[in-house]
Amino acid sequence: MNTKIAARSALQKPAAAPPKPVAETIKRISTDSSAIIAVTTVLLFSLACVFVNEFATVTNLRALFLSVALVGIAAVGLSIITIVGRLFALSVSAMVAVSTIVFASLLQSGPWAAMAAAVLFGALAGAIQGFFVGRLGTDPIVTTIAAAAILVGFAQIVTGGRNIQGTGDASVFGQTILGVLPLQVLAFFVLTVLAWWTHRYTVLGRRVTLVGLNEKAALVSGNRAWPVVLFAFIVSGALAGLAGGLLSSESGQGNLQLGGTFGFDAITAVVVGGVSVKGGTGNPVGAATGAILVGLLGNALVLLGLSYEVQLIFKGVLVLLAVVATGIASNRQSGRKR
Repeated sequence: MNTKIAARSALQKPAAAPPKPVAETIKRISTDSSAIIAVTTVLLFSLACVFVNEFATVTNLRALFLSVALVGIAAVGLSIITIVGRLFALSVSAMVAVSTIVFASLLQSGPWAAMAAAVLFGALAGAIQGFFVGRLGTDPIVTTIAAAAILVGFAQIVTGGRNIQGTGDASVFGQTILGVLPLQVLAFFVLTVLAWWTHRYTVLGRRVTLVGLNEKAALVSGNRAWPVVLFAFIVSGALAGLAGGLLSSESGQGNLQLGGTFGFDAITAVVVGGVSVKGGTGNPVGAATGAILVGLLGNALVLLGLSYEVQLIFKGVLVLLAVVATGIASNRQSGRKR
């Protein structure tokens, strides 16, 4: 009798649907632009290892990560400006270039003093731009273009357009950790983690996102926008100065031609990394991943023997695809929230 009752109860109660971890993971990835970029980067890296000759060599990978590290440092800083809703700082290339001159000029005072000066210069240049954009409400694009012109003009006058050769030893920044990891790459990873932690777990990081999402709502809640915008520009400028100092340390030289593509590459990394140009969406890790993806693509194209013009086309297509993917992910996420 008990057996029959148990059997009847089992028939009446439908069995619970089996868990679908794979489907849920795929769905979660499809609505997370950072996850999409991370998966794309892993796939591209795997394909390059298999199909591109000399890609997976130690020498090439070391050169790849060295180039990615500097652009990535600048991109992480730039991402904060984008998240706070101020689009981009088009003065990044100029700040990197002038920072190389600052570093080379002061290298005789010691490598660490020269690096500190480059970072402080970048922070000061960023602070001035942030004051205009945040406090005075000027357009960020116009303001940063004007800042770039002023910086380059002054540097041209001071140097006379000449290459500045540092008189000192900057080899300390070219060392490797445990004989494997270059110091520049370690700095890139550490700064990325620090920026991610600040953005995710601190009050200041949440204010950056809130201002980017809705500046009026932030003001109503007691969070004025301009100090947050000023903070974003200072961080971006300081990291651009650091990238310029590290770039100059490789040769001990500084000139206005160094870092000429940093601005475009950093903006590309930010957009490809899933940081919304509307503000309030994305994180510094996405920008760092975008820098790795862009650097990885460029390196593979060079090894394939494609011209610089073709590389630009590929980068442009990559940006468009990233924008489309980010838009689709955002729409899916909005639909799921509704």
